[in-house]
Amino acid sequence: MSDTNKGQSAAAASISIIDVRMWFDESPWRVAAGWTVLAAVLASGFSLDALATQTTTIVLIFLLADPLWGSIWGLMSTPNSLPFVQQSLRHRRVWLPYLRSGSPAARLLGMDGPSILALVYRVALPAILLALIVAWQLHETALWLTLVVVAISTAGWLHQQADSIPISVLHALVAVALPWFLVVLVFAETSNQGVQLLLAGLWTLHEWGAQAQQDEKHKAVGLAGLAASQIGMAVLLIVLQLPLWLIFLALFFLPTWLALYQKQPLDRVRFWWIAAMVTSGLALGQIV
Repeated sequence: MSDTNKGQSAAAASISIIDVRMWFDESPWRVAAGWTVLAAVLASGFSLDALATQTTTIVLIFLLADPLWGSIWGLMSTPNSLPFVQQSLRHRRVWLPYLRSGSPAARLLGMDGPSILALVYRVALPAILLALIVAWQLHETALWLTLVVVAISTAGWLHQQADSIPISVLHALVAVALPWFLVVLVFAETSNQGVQLLLAGLWTLHEWGAQAQQDEKHKAVGLAGLAASQIGMAVLLIVLQLPLWLIFLALFFLPTWLALYQKQPLDRVRFWWIAAMVTSGLALGQIV
């Protein structure tokens, strides 16, 4: 394709100042912020009539926790996932004397190559601003949680320079702990907040174990985390006198250990983790 045709294709690709494009990242059947929000809402114990009155709030929670927080985390933790934007940064320069090729400012802002500051300006900053606007409309504490997500995502980027930063812990916080905490804070009138936070902690441990076991160096520790979280959930349901829900939860966790016994990757059982998470949320909703 000629340079002229490439330019015409790029110009026709978007008609917006801030380009927002959405797609399914990998398979949707995995533990993610959107499923966490669903489980947390169910755990709040709302009736169908109460859910109908909270539809707008629930949609805003999902929008903030899944696509917006997820976009911030995805960009900052894996900036190389946006090759088209990086290519655009190389070819579209601001024509100013102090941004000439080779100048300190050009190197800092990525005008001569990839730079996290340039990606933050072009991609992360609009996502952060939109997330803050949605958080402001949603709840006061949602603003603070959004800033926490930005800080955790920045730490995720630093993981590329420092392996000592536990990326699996950060992922679990953004995917499970913070979205569940957001729901608890927004619906503060629910009477089972303590139990919800305990369940959220167990699912955060479960997600950390699922991520950690993918690394051969931490495989044993990750499997221990999976086992401890599942046992913890079983004990919680027993204490809450919810034995019927424990049966369903055990059935959904069984494929995990069958896959491990057969030495198969746990990616094949991620759907069952979603089913277990939603089921545990439903179970907690019964005690409200």
